[in-house]
Amino acid sequence: MNARTVVVAHREVMVAEGIAAALGAYPAIVPTAVATTAEEAQSEGARADAVALDQRLSGAEMVAARLRRQGVRVVLIGNGHHDDEQIRISTRSSVAALAAALVPGAERRASLRSLTPRQHEILSLVAGGLPAKRVARQLGISQKTVEHHKARIFAKLKVANQTEAVSVAMGAGGSPTWSRSII
Repeated sequence: MNARTVVVAHREVMVAEGIAAALGAYPAIVPTAVATTAEEAQSEGARADAVALDQRLSGAEMVAARLRRQGVRVVLIGNGHHDDEQIRISTRSSVAALAAALVPGAERRASLRSLTPRQHEILSLVAGGLPAKRVARQLGISQKTVEHHKARIFAKLKVANQTEAVSVAMGAGGSPTWSRSII
């Protein structure tokens, strides 16, 4: 699935930034802007694939209608129940529900916390640039065992290869020594 650009509009900038950050955990979603007014949401949203829009912003319903006519997927955030066909997500819903409403089929990135301590250690060494043969030698295990661990790491992180796994690792902590700080 190609990543979709998303704008988050909420009357409180900190809330908008928090929602955008939480949505960034989904590979299919790329938060591109936050807005605190309906006008900003319309301007930024015209260049996005989807907009999460606080229904209590002044003019939100009108902006939502305009963006929809332009082909932008709009999800209103709020607790109101209306008899229209608009997509609405309650403020009591999870970020996962909002992500699914914005980009149907969006799945959250797997957490590094799902890895065993040994898998953290192997991924850390691989992220540091060591080939499997050197990782095996350093840890006193076979190269085949290292490859087995790598395959399990890829499956748990829902990535296709070592480059993607290292990218996830670097995004989690910013350096090849990340594993020691999250175990």
